[in-house]
Amino acid sequence: MFGLLQKTLEYEEKETIIGPNRMSYYKTDKDATAMALKADYYAKLGSHMHAAYNVQILVIQGLIFSYLVSQSRDDMNLFIDVMDKFHRSYKVYPKRICADAGYGSLENYRYLHQHHIENYVKHLSWEGNKSARNPDAFHLNEDDTITCLNGHVGYEIKLPFRHPRKAESVFYKVEKCSLCQWAPYCKRFMSKQDEDFKIFEVVKDLERYKYESQLNLCSPKGIELRVNRSIQVEGVFGIVKQDYGYVRFRRRGLLKVSTESMLNYLGFNVAKLFRYFETGKQNTFWTAPDNLEPEIFKKLSWKRLTKKGRNVNAIMRQSWNK
Repeated sequence: MFGLLQKTLEYEEKETIIGPNRMSYYKTDKDATAMALKADYYAKLGSHMHAAYNVQILVIQGLIFSYLVSQSRDDMNLFIDVMDKFHRSYKVYPKRICADAGYGSLENYRYLHQHHIENYVKHLSWEGNKSARNPDAFHLNEDDTITCLNGHVGYEIKLPFRHPRKAESVFYKVEKCSLCQWAPYCKRFMSKQDEDFKIFEVVKDLERYKYESQLNLCSPKGIELRVNRSIQVEGVFGIVKQDYGYVRFRRRGLLKVSTESMLNYLGFNVAKLFRYFETGKQNTFWTAPDNLEPEIFKKLSWKRLTKKGRNVNAIMRQSWNK
């Protein structure tokens, strides 16, 4: 009986350490979370779990204006925290934000809209649409109808005995699918392939924000921001890790690790400042020329997508039959 009580108290202590937002912790550093590192300092593999922290930075003109050290393994949920910290420090919001698809969620898009920040954040299907290898199967029209890849129009419907799986989503139905050349791709995750219709789940606000971000990212300004994001943000991490040799934290505990990161990033900015004093030259980055045309996505190939859809469906059927 005493052993059971002792074990219960031990579990309660561990749950208190982990808290509501974490699934793991380390005995050597109870603030750290188990993560698979991109560049594994220990095993050099990137597949082993180690004690780690999530570091986010906000870069403007090559300088680090804000940073955040977190225990979360998910970048997407930290976007708003980084923006709020920036606002607390400078009492303003950035005019525009460019970020990769790891931050393209409905909540983050709404945050940008509510604070009047120009949206240059990629959505999760950005790369699939751009390369035409895995495009969205529909797009939302201004009149709240949808249009599928074959140009058929779908309308919102009510299904009394079925509830949407996603929050805030509604059902749309597109008909005349039996003879559609895109059907194998559109229905690749469906068990019934012979139905003359398909029902979509659509989060309308998310589709509107995705379309807005896609237009912005394909514009000349969007191309300029995408190029500079890869140069500036990824460049900061590259300089800090490769040039400064800062590939792991030397301290333990969230507060100490956050302070250590702050001092390293402060040193990075000071080095930039002294370089300006020595040369008199400000940071310069690529600027889009005046004659730059908006980017146009690759044309879709129904033959390639049909083959892809059939292969995916075959794999899905194998998993269903197991």
